[in-house]
Amino acid sequence: MFLPRLTLTALCAALLAGCAASAERPSTPADDAWLTRADDCCTAGLDGLPATAVDAPQSLTLRFGPKTPVHTFEGGKAPFHVLALPRGQGPLRLTLTSRVTRDAEGEPQVFAPVMVVLDARGEVQRRFGWHDFEYHPALGFQVDRLTLGVSVSPGTGADRVLITTSDEALAARTELLHPARLEARARHLAEPPVVNPEAAHRASGEVRVEVRPLGEATGVLAPLIGDALSDDDAPSAIEAPSPASTAADSAAARDAAALGGVDFRRLIRAALAADDIALAMDLAERAERAGHAGTRDWLAKQLERR
Repeated sequence: MFLPRLTLTALCAALLAGCAASAERPSTPADDAWLTRADDCCTAGLDGLPATAVDAPQSLTLRFGPKTPVHTFEGGKAPFHVLALPRGQGPLRLTLTSRVTRDAEGEPQVFAPVMVVLDARGEVQRRFGWHDFEYHPALGFQVDRLTLGVSVSPGTGADRVLITTSDEALAARTELLHPARLEARARHLAEPPVVNPEAAHRASGEVRVEVRPLGEATGVLAPLIGDALSDDDAPSAIEAPSPASTAADSAAARDAAALGGVDFRRLIRAALAADDIALAMDLAERAERAGHAGTRDWLAKQLERR
C-alpha cells in the first residue's frame, strides 16, 4: 500500500520474485462520533436482534456505519449485523474478511470485527474477538486484511451469527507489515529499518462474508473433483523424481502425488477465484519444483487479466 504504482512489467516481475504491492481501496469515514449519537435499536436481548437470512453458497458484504443498527452489548455500544444460518444443509464454512482502507488524510484504518455464534435462544455459544482474526499483509492485488474462518453446524446450537465490534477492539490498533519489509523477507534479505504502520480501528467499514458448505464441489475444492478446462489448462503429467532429485524436488513430487494427479493449474485457478493470491503463488512454486516449468509465467499472465 505504500509502494509507488508499478508498471505492468514491473508488477509481473515483482510477483514472480515473491514481493507484492497493494491496490488502493475506497476510503471510509474516519469520524466515529456518529456511534455516540446513535440510538439503541433494540431493548430485547440478543434473541430479539433483527437478522438477515443467508443461504449457502453465498457471498455478501456487510457495511458498518451511521445507517447500520446499533445496540449496547456487553462489550459496549456498537453497530451490528445478524445472519440467520440456513438449516438442513449440513456444516458450513464461514470466512470473514475486513480489509484495511485509508481515511481522508491517507492514514490506514480497519473495521475490527467481533463474531459471536448464537443458539436458538440467543445465548452465546462461541465468541471470536478481533484478535482472533489473522492479519494478512498486502500481496499481489490484495490489500492488508484481517480474516477469520469458522466451521459451524446450523441447528439449535448454532442458529445465528452476530458480527459487530467492541470498545476493546475500537481502542486497539493493528500493526501492518511495511511493503519494504515484506519484499526483503520474500528475497531473504535483511529487513530495512522502516517503521511498520498501524491501522486505527474504526466503527465504520466493511466485512466480506463467504458462506460455503464444507466439502462443496466449488471454490478451492473444485479442481479436486473435476471441472472443464480451457486449452491452456491442459494437464501435464506429474513426473516421478529421479535419483538425482534434490530433497526439495522429492518433497514437491510427493505433494503432487498426494493430490492424486490433480493438475496444479486447476488448483491455481481455484485459488485465484477465491482471491487467494498467496496460495496461487505458493502453488506455482510447488508446480515448478515438481517439474511443471513455466507455471510462474502462466500465473503472471492470469494476474495480468484480472
